[in-house]
Amino acid sequence: MTNISAFSAAVLATRLDAAWSYDRNLGRYRDDKGKFLSQQSVDSLIDARVDKLNATLRRITRMLIRNDITLDQWQGSVRQALKEAHIQAGVIGNGGRDNMGPRENGQIGQRLRREYSFLQKFAKDLLEKRVSAPMALARVSMYTRTVRGAYLEGYQSKKQEQGYSLMRRILDPQAAHCEDCLLYARRGIVPIGSVPLPGERCACRSNCKCSVKFFRQQYPAIGV
Repeated sequence: MTNISAFSAAVLATRLDAAWSYDRNLGRYRDDKGKFLSQQSVDSLIDARVDKLNATLRRITRMLIRNDITLDQWQGSVRQALKEAHIQAGVIGNGGRDNMGPRENGQIGQRLRREYSFLQKFAKDLLEKRVSAPMALARVSMYTRTVRGAYLEGYQSKKQEQGYSLMRRILDPQAAHCEDCLLYARRGIVPIGSVPLPGERCACRSNCKCSVKFFRQQYPAIGV
């Protein structure tokens, strides 16, 4: 059985260790025996990171509600938790820290700046007593799903580097989908960038359950 904790630690370290490597041609992780890590395992790792962030943000928010911490302390703690989660998800999507350069770090930074802007508005609403305790807990949980976008953005970038030029939005059969996601899925296989990544430009927003699959362009063959 794959040791996900060991894999996660290796990916997030300065360099991947001897037990794990990243195949840049295939865009997949493999262990020291050459066995590939399944995409399901990677997805489960990201989901676990999202769940951990959600628990952290709700705990910090409850502390604020009880007046155990100040609003400034709450905002600083939420920012730090978001930063750590987004960086970790982005690193995993990009194939480990070895594959992180100015462009990859810039993508994560841009996402975080957007989240910090939303957080500032959230803090203002809390200061002005426009948000009840239940509303605050529900609202802070919305920040957790954006972490998946950080992973997907890195994953998509690496797929493009590996020669993938097409994508397709996949609907989760167990989820209720907004009209935006249904429209994106109905478009079928399209060039990368033709439809947004899950959670972006859709009414579902952070609650989006869609996934994405990438394809290489198939060129017609001629007889020789």
